[in-house]
Order: sequence, then C-alpha cells, then structure tokens
Amino acid sequence: MKKIFTLAMMLLCVGSMMANWQPSDTEAIQLDAEGTSGQVQMKTLRTDDGKIILSWLRPERINNVFSYKLHLQIFDAEGNALFGDEGIIVCDKPTRTWTTDYGMTLAENGDIIFAYTDIRNDPTEENAETYLYRYNQAGEPVWDADGILFPSSQFHEHALSVEDIAPVLCMSGNNIYAAVNHNEYYMEKADENNWTPTPWSPNMPDSVLLNESKWLIMLINNDGSPASENPKEMDSKIVLMQPSEDGKAYLVYDNKSFGLEAQMLDANLANVWNDPIVIEEKPVTTGQYVATPLAEVDDYGILLLSYRVLTDFYGYQVANFVAPDGRCADDPVSLAGNIDGDAGPAAMGVKEDRAFVAWEYAYSASENRMNVNIVDDNNFYYWEGDNIYGFTLETNSAWGYKPVKVIPATNGWVVLYGNCTSWNGANFMVVKIDDDGNVLWSKQICEDNFKSSGFSVVYDDKYAYIFYTQETEYKDGEGGMYVMCVDIVGEEVNAIDDVQVGDEVMSTEIYTIDGRRVNHLEKGMNIVRTTYKNGTVTTTKVMH
Repeated sequence: MKKIFTLAMMLLCVGSMMANWQPSDTEAIQLDAEGTSGQVQMKTLRTDDGKIILSWLRPERINNVFSYKLHLQIFDAEGNALFGDEGIIVCDKPTRTWTTDYGMTLAENGDIIFAYTDIRNDPTEENAETYLYRYNQAGEPVWDADGILFPSSQFHEHALSVEDIAPVLCMSGNNIYAAVNHNEYYMEKADENNWTPTPWSPNMPDSVLLNESKWLIMLINNDGSPASENPKEMDSKIVLMQPSEDGKAYLVYDNKSFGLEAQMLDANLANVWNDPIVIEEKPVTTGQYVATPLAEVDDYGILLLSYRVLTDFYGYQVANFVAPDGRCADDPVSLAGNIDGDAGPAAMGVKEDRAFVAWEYAYSASENRMNVNIVDDNNFYYWEGDNIYGFTLETNSAWGYKPVKVIPATNGWVVLYGNCTSWNGANFMVVKIDDDGNVLWSKQICEDNFKSSGFSVVYDDKYAYIFYTQETEYKDGEGGMYVMCVDIVGEEVNAIDDVQVGDEVMSTEIYTIDGRRVNHLEKGMNIVRTTYKNGTVTTTKVMH
C-alpha cells in the first residue's frame, strides 16, 4: 500500500535568514516566506569549518510566467546567513516547472558547483538545456555568471525538441563528472517496427512521433570546459555516480533486464574494469517507476548500496557493495532476512566499514513497521543474536513511516523518521541506537501530526540541522522554508511534562502506541503515564 507522506510543526517564525543556531525540539526559524510551493528542492552541504551551504528553488514569475530561480546561501558556524535574506541568485533564467531537478557538489577547494536546467533559449518550453555554474564561498562566480552550457549533441538531425534534464554531479579528487538525461522527440516514417494498430487508430499513418532517451556523461575541466569532445552514452533510466580513489568514479545504472550494473570510470570516461559488473540480477525497476539506489562510499573506498528488489508488485530491501577492484556480492543480502512484505521509503548512513539502513516495511495489509539493520562492506550482518536481521522500532496500522535521515554518531546511530498519522502528517521522531543495536533514547520533535513538503538535513557531532518547507495551508498562511537545530547527543527520554524529583509515585500505567494497556514494556514505543502523590501526572514516551 503506497501512501502520500509529508511531515508539520509548532514554529517560532522569524522573517529573515539570520538563523543563529538555537537548539530546540519545538521551535524553528523561517528562512524564506516566499519559498512555499512547488519543487523547492533544498540541497545542503556542510564544510569542514562548520559552514552550511544551502541551495533551493524559489518559485517566482519570470516574464509573467510561473518559474523558479536557483538561490544559494551560506551560514557560518554560528548560523549567521552570509548573503542577506534571499541569498545569491545563481540562475534567474526561465525554467520548465515540471523538470527542475538540479545537481550540487563541493569542489576540493571548497567551491560550490551546480548543474541546472532552463529554457532561456526557447520560450515555447520545448527545448531545455543544462548549464554549469561554479561559485566560491565568498559568493563570487568562478565561471561565467550566466553558466557554461553542458556539451551535448543531437542524435537526430531533425529532432523536434531536445531536453537535457535531471543533471548529476560527482566530485572525485579534482575531477568533475557531470551527467544529464538527454531526450529527443522526432518524426519518422511509420512502419510495422514503430507503429501498432489500435481500435482507435486502425490505419497506419504517414509518420509517427518517437522518443529516444540516453544519459550523457562528461568530465569537466576546472575552468568549466569539457575534457573531451564526445560524452559517454548510457542507455539507462537510473544513473548515479560516487567518488573513488585517484579521481575515478563509481557509475551505477540499470541494465536491459532492469537489474543493476556498475563501472569504474577513469578521467577518460573508460571503464577500468573493462566489463561491467552485475550488482543485482533481479529487477529493481519496472522500467517506468524508477527508484535510485541509496549509495555512499565508506572509509575504505568501498561503495555501499541499498535498494529495493521487486517480486511481482512488491519488493524487499537489500544491501550490497562494490569494491574498487570490481568485487561485489554474488547474492545481495535481504536486510529483513526474507523476501516477505513490501519495502517502502528508505534512508542510509555510512560509518567506517558499515551501512545502517532504516526503511518502511509493510509487514501485512494491517501492519506497517519502521525497520532498521546494519551490514558491513562485505555484506555480513553486523549485529548478532536476535537482531541479526535487524529489528522494528515501531509499528502502526494505518499510514506507515517515512525515514528522513540516518546520522552516524561516535557511539552509534541517530535516525530521523516520521510515524505517519494521516495521509499528509506524522509525528516526527529522533531515536539514538548504539553500535550493538540497543535503543539508547527516543524523542518526538515538533508538534503532533507535523506536516512538511520537503527535507534536507546536515549534521555535526552535536546537532542535526533540519531544513524543511511547508505549504501555506499547513501553517495558517505562514508557509515557507524553515530550519531547526535539534540536539542529537542527549540521552534523556523526551517527557511531555517535567518530573519533580522527590515526588512520591502513586501509580504507573503502561500503554502501547496503539492505546492498549499492558503490564510490562513491550518492544517498540511505549507510553508511560505516571501519577504522583501531589497530583502531578506525567506522560513519557519510552522506546524498549
């Protein structure tokens, strides 16, 4: 069962970009009151000296047409915005509002590199082009301020329209890898190979409209120019790239049987393994619905992956790895230890040689679970005993879960997720799990039934910086883009009321998350209601 999910909250609204990080589980700062609707698509990066780089799409009317502008903002370590209320406008050219994906990465010297699609050269919106931008941390353009056109060429001389969309960037050493999804629409004479009769159109026409789509991959020089004349072409729907050793890059994509393959690209865009390696033989996509795998490189240069493998209309969450020498597991690991149920949204964090995955698990038609598990970079289950196949943090019977972020910590892992309470709301949870799989503490942040239309999260050793957007209808007309700073170190359980030390306890009642009264703490989330002699009643959420 698929669910539309968004997460909402109790806010302290301040109409400027002066964040000044103030840790709180209930308050947020409004960054942009205008960035409220559409594909805001926040992206965040954190620098070694504590700065946070934020980019987002702000919906605006350009030449009286609804469009977007790409904005850049940098916060210093204290949370002060360096570029005023609206940041720097990287691109103010008109865009097609339904294809506004963009890429962002950080160069070795700290510069910010963007790849962004617009329709500046075609107001009919039929032809879209991707441009590359580079800014230093002082907010100054390093390359042409109007961007450098991604070098792609047409497959068909008489194409009716051409579009380069969904750009991907990967920085490996000083090498900049860039990819775009290149689409062309063109007319050809109809024949039995490109036309099939239907009850509504039984007679063959003179010509048919066809589409060809490929990924184009280029290496970009540090001055923004292409490093070679011709892009590398990939006949795939999924393309992801991650950095590898010596400036090389992992390339992962779907093959003709809808499984996954990988190559290792060098600076000439050649596969150093000669032949692609097969990561997954079973289908991970239907060919229409495409879910990009989770991927991150560990401390030893091994690419860790997690993705959903399909079984008919359902799928289960697996883990795999790709090593720099081309090794991967012959039989990817099911994170739940079986292929039952249906895996939903997932998030992954990587620390040292292992990956921690949190994912929604529809165990049955009436039970949804929030599951977690951990494997190392040889596909061995990291936990032992009862937790070898992971465990369930929570269950609910209605709307499921939405993992938002997995954060590696010095003594464990922090998981941010939403326990969905309605079709568009959730209780937003933060839980700390140690390296042995023990839940140390859990707390709810924000108000009940929190709603948001998008997230981007960065973190340091103490705090998670949660950027999110809210539509105006979620917050009584006070929508926009917000940020909150949440403590992820504290070991206290979140209590709704403070307990006064020394008060004598009169009674304690334990309830499950679905309201059943029980005699002992059960696995998962419990509600503990304590009544004191002085009349005080406290309610505490306890993870067991």
